Amino acid sequence: MKSKKIISFFLLILLTKWSFSQKISGKIYEENLTENKVEQLLPGASVYWLNSTIGTTSNANGSFEIDAPSLYPATLIVSYVGYQSDTINLLKYQTNLKIKLSKDVDLAVFELTEREKSTSVSLVAPIHIETLSEKELTKAACCNISESFETNASVDVNFSDAVSGAKKIQMLGLDGAYSQIQIENMPFVRGLSAPFGLTFIPGTWAKEIQIKKGAGSVVNGYESITGQINVELQKPDDTDKLFVNGYFSEGSRAELNIHAGQKLSEKWSNMQFAHVSNQSLAFDKNNDSFLDLPLKSQYNFFNRWKYKGEKHIAQFGFRGVYDKIEAGQLASSEIENPFKIDVLSKQVEVFTKNGFLFPKQPYKSIGIITNARYHEHNSTYGLKKFNAIQKSAYINTIYQTILGTTDNTIRFGSSLVYDDFSNNYNDSLFGREEIVPGVFSEYSYTNEKTALVIGLRYDYHNLYGDYVTPRFHYKFNVTEHSALRFSFGRGYRTANPFIENAGVMSSSRIVVVSKNLNPEIAWNYGTSITHHFNLFKKEVTVDVDYFYTNFENQVVIDMENPREISFYNLVGESYSHSFQSEFSINLTKQLELKAAYKWYEIKTTYVDGLREKPLVPRHRILTNMAYYTNFDKWKFDITAQWFGVSRLPSTAANLPENRLSNNSIAFTTVNAQVTRAFKRFELYLGVENLTDFKQLSPIISAQQPFSAEFDASLIWGSIFGRMIYTGFRFKIK
Repeated sequence: MKSKKIISFFLLILLTKWSFSQKISGKIYEENLTENKVEQLLPGASVYWLNSTIGTTSNANGSFEIDAPSLYPATLIVSYVGYQSDTINLLKYQTNLKIKLSKDVDLAVFELTEREKSTSVSLVAPIHIETLSEKELTKAACCNISESFETNASVDVNFSDAVSGAKKIQMLGLDGAYSQIQIENMPFVRGLSAPFGLTFIPGTWAKEIQIKKGAGSVVNGYESITGQINVELQKPDDTDKLFVNGYFSEGSRAELNIHAGQKLSEKWSNMQFAHVSNQSLAFDKNNDSFLDLPLKSQYNFFNRWKYKGEKHIAQFGFRGVYDKIEAGQLASSEIENPFKIDVLSKQVEVFTKNGFLFPKQPYKSIGIITNARYHEHNSTYGLKKFNAIQKSAYINTIYQTILGTTDNTIRFGSSLVYDDFSNNYNDSLFGREEIVPGVFSEYSYTNEKTALVIGLRYDYHNLYGDYVTPRFHYKFNVTEHSALRFSFGRGYRTANPFIENAGVMSSSRIVVVSKNLNPEIAWNYGTSITHHFNLFKKEVTVDVDYFYTNFENQVVIDMENPREISFYNLVGESYSHSFQSEFSINLTKQLELKAAYKWYEIKTTYVDGLREKPLVPRHRILTNMAYYTNFDKWKFDITAQWFGVSRLPSTAANLPENRLSNNSIAFTTVNAQVTRAFKRFELYLGVENLTDFKQLSPIISAQQPFSAEFDASLIWGSIFGRMIYTGFRFKIK
């Protein structure tokens, strides 16, 4: 009897040991599309469990062994520099896995996200990266990138004025001009693109949007101050054969978006994008004689090609945009000389991306990106005219390799940025030519818990001299499901005050620009913590971040005198504190809830002293709830945003009837959408601003638009009110 107990005891120990030492093993290969079908093993590939820091790397024979998960189902992530990552879903214990990775060079930072949600924050990347998936983008009412952030807390969206329909974004409480906005790591919104550029890319063209807060990578340039927004478009070799989206709103806005991809051979693929939109009916709901929404038409075409060989990957394409806007006062018998706004934008762009691979050294690659753009902008705002032409060119070369092991990666290269501006404001000719060559180097170290990125770049500006840009990012996994990050970095940019503040053209303010505006220089410091955990068996994510931006120099936008707007170099201090906390939970497998709170303190030294930045609420709250029925046949989504009080520029010098209070009022907006999905077809119906909140009298002195007190630029709330819309999506995979 005693011997049986002893045997049972040892068996229990062995079983216990086996249960805690179960291993999952496998081999990692390169997916070979050539005729010889030779399988190339990949040493040094990263293998880890989703939402965990448990991981390993493949050995010299491409083999790996990793501890089995405690619970199933579980998701295994496999990644390798220069290859597309793979996701393996395991429903039960398996071993001897055979995993194939496809070559890919996106000529940028290789980044991973942890979960297949509409919005995700990486636990792996050293930079704070929030990824908006296609699922998240379909929640937005419509239809271009500027409207894709309305369900997101990290990026703020607002109208720039009450008449032109232009929307502006903000990150960390500062204008979008301080964020580097790119398409697939190529320059996108710069210079003349500032007021309307985000409307030039329909949301349906995007595969995902990556939001990187704080100082970005030196590989992408010196201009990032508050962060980077990178739009990844649909890929020719991984997209629908045909996708069609139609949209129509109560405000008479109609849109048609089409894209189609063709795989021409094993190596070649092609894709076409087309967009047509029109808004032709006049609305004046508040009876101030001004159109609530502009009359608008846009034609947009984009074609891209992709070649994928064993040693060479290439992409190239071209894009063209024609955008026309008419706004202002409605013509009537009572108004002899109405205030009119006409804006015409024409843009043509070509790009190439080339990646050179080394099959025997898969950790090594060379990338070359080129981009050229011609942009013509002609605008009339009442008596003000601004016409300009921008010719731009960009080239970036990147060499990537390892130092000893794949834990240590280094990238270095060179870049050239060229901009030629020809501007004409009210018959005053001015312009400039900027030529900025630069070099950079960036070192990355990663292990199971730590990730470190140190970058430095040097650029020489032909007008302003030396730019030295250091960047630092550090991530530490406090637990398997928690990531603590720190970052700091410097950024530079050249201001374009007329076009970046086009909203003030919708006023009678006199524009005063100092003769010698210096480049804007700022330091950004940030920290964040991201934590995944289970609460009552529900998956929860908490993300908290704080960023501080301090300007060495800034082009101050001074609107404190209601008769003028002044642009001058900073004398004194200017800074921004930004705090955001976000909480998301899967209440059930079908119900998701997200809530976020933001606090800003943004101050700048004006002529009359240090004051709070106007038209930016100190407090904001966003909540989003999404519900999906089985097989996603029905989708319900609702987003509520509460905006706190913001300071308004002084209007004390105006007549009493044209004076505003010192502050706005707090208000709430609600957007909702329901979608019915069929096999290849989706119908959706939604409403923006369900509560029908409108800013009262958004235009000062609307009845006298040529008087000294006319101003349509002091916008802090909605103008149109409630907007009902409908649309459809059709796809052939």
